[in-house]
Amino acid sequence: MKLAPLGAAVLLMAFPACDRVLLPPAHLVYAAREEGLTLGFEDPSLEPGLRNQRRQQVRVGAARPAGSALAVTKTFTSLSGQFDTQVLQQGGGVVLQTDHGGILLLPEGFPDRVDRWESRGSFNWVVGRASVRLPGVRRADDDGPVGVWVESIGLDGTGPRTRTLYLPDIGEAETLTWIKGRWVTTNLLVSRGFTDVPGKAANPSGSKS
Repeated sequence: MKLAPLGAAVLLMAFPACDRVLLPPAHLVYAAREEGLTLGFEDPSLEPGLRNQRRQQVRVGAARPAGSALAVTKTFTSLSGQFDTQVLQQGGGVVLQTDHGGILLLPEGFPDRVDRWESRGSFNWVVGRASVRLPGVRRADDDGPVGVWVESIGLDGTGPRTRTLYLPDIGEAETLTWIKGRWVTTNLLVSRGFTDVPGKAANPSGSKS
C-alpha cells in the first residue's frame, strides 16, 4: 500500500534553538519520557481561528522508576481545561493507567517484535516507517527511517480509520483520518521544547543542551 505524501513524514517546524542529543533507553520507546518535554498540537483540518482555540499542550511532569517500568505523568492543557494522565513504559510498550485498570497504547516489543495488536475495540498494525527531520533535535541514529506509521480500525470494521506517526522519545506526531476517500491530517505536532519547574534540574534525564 502506497502512502500519500504526509506533512509529518518530514517535519519542518520552528523549535527552540537548544540542540539536544536524546539518549536512548534500554528499549527504544515511541513515547514522551523526558521531564519538562513540552509538545504543542493542532488540528490542521480546522479553520485558523478554531485551530488556535483548540490547540493542546502536553508536558511531561514526572518520570519515575516503577519496578522494571517507567511511570510517566503528563499534563494536557487547552483553553477548555487541564488534566493529567499516567502511563507505564516498559520494553517499548506503553500502558495508560486508569481507575479501572491499564489500557494498552503500544505493546511491549513495538514496533519490531510486535507489529499488530488489539486495544480499545480497535485492531492496530504497523504500516511502515518514515524518515523525519525535527529542527533543533539531533539523534545518534539521525540517518534512515525513525518514525513508525500505525493504522487503526474498529474490530467490527466500523468507526474512524486512522494512521498515526510515532516518533522515538516523543510519541504521536501526526494523526491522519480517512475522510471522504482521502487521508486528512487531524492532529499535528507543531512545537517542541523544554519547560522546567522552578527549582528542578534543567535536564533530569541526562540529555545534553
